Amino acid sequence: MKQVSIVATILLGLTLAGCDGGTSSDGFGDRSGNGNKGMLSLSITDAAVDNIAEVWIEFSSVEIKPADGSSITYTFEKTIDVVASDGTTTTSSVPEPVSINLLDLQGSLSADFFNNLTVPSGDYNWIRLAVNAVIDGTQDSYIVMKDGTVHELGIPSGSKTGLKINTSFSVEALSEVAMTIDFDLRKSIVMSNSEYHLKPTLRLVDNANAGSISGSINSGLTVGIAEGCSDDLPETGNAVYVFNGADALLDDIDDNDPEPVTTALLSLNTNTGNYDYEVGFLPAGNYTVAYTCMADLDDPETDDVIVFRQTSNVTVATPEQTGGAEFNR
Repeated sequence: MKQVSIVATILLGLTLAGCDGGTSSDGFGDRSGNGNKGMLSLSITDAAVDNIAEVWIEFSSVEIKPADGSSITYTFEKTIDVVASDGTTTTSSVPEPVSINLLDLQGSLSADFFNNLTVPSGDYNWIRLAVNAVIDGTQDSYIVMKDGTVHELGIPSGSKTGLKINTSFSVEALSEVAMTIDFDLRKSIVMSNSEYHLKPTLRLVDNANAGSISGSINSGLTVGIAEGCSDDLPETGNAVYVFNGADALLDDIDDNDPEPVTTALLSLNTNTGNYDYEVGFLPAGNYTVAYTCMADLDDPETDDVIVFRQTSNVTVATPEQTGGAEFNR
């Protein structure tokens, strides 16, 4: 019997399972033979949350559901080189979950699940992300607080049913579609029985019809001088909330309308002394941007009194154009 050793490479890929079978491919190859195929790219981004330094989520696969037909699952994998005693090498693939720190993906930053994956053309009903997130002593999905403490993250039935996004989309034949999943952590992380859980709030955005909003907050507004701040520290409680429509009715995050589309934290601009923000992946349209210095008091499970100190109407016209809102003393 040959003795063998196993060497794992670091190359991540995707394996296709479902109605079509086989392995996913990049590019159309002979386009004349791919009239019923299109290309799909999928990324993930994040709307950040206070008091947490890192949020690691372990993803094992992505599933998409055609409107007509069975769902198709793309499993993350790595290649394995098996070296026999005679020096011959064979290569195979094994599942390899992908771990992503979502707090690295603020503003217009995103991480790719896959690029230009060839998929059947047509209409799709939903996307499901399979995650490993069970509070069982294994740090697959977890958070690191700003004080350095680490807590596991659990998603009720998440490891079985995954994170499902019931947003339809289409992939035209011989076309390329790029979409981004916005994982809104401010709305999603809750505490129950002294444990941290994810109550995922996800939205799916077509990159071809999305832009961003950016601006700055005068430093005088962020230090708690005026009434309505949670404390006098510029590092805590300061955020902008983005609501659909101009002159929108403003409210906290409490799972009841009106809810913000998303939120963004501030970062110090050392050149100006002010605090900048950026909100990415917003569909073209009109928005109300509101600044608060009480965001750390906004519990997504309760109706809280959050004071918004300044607001501005902003239009995101095209993907090439961005909106802007400046807030001054």
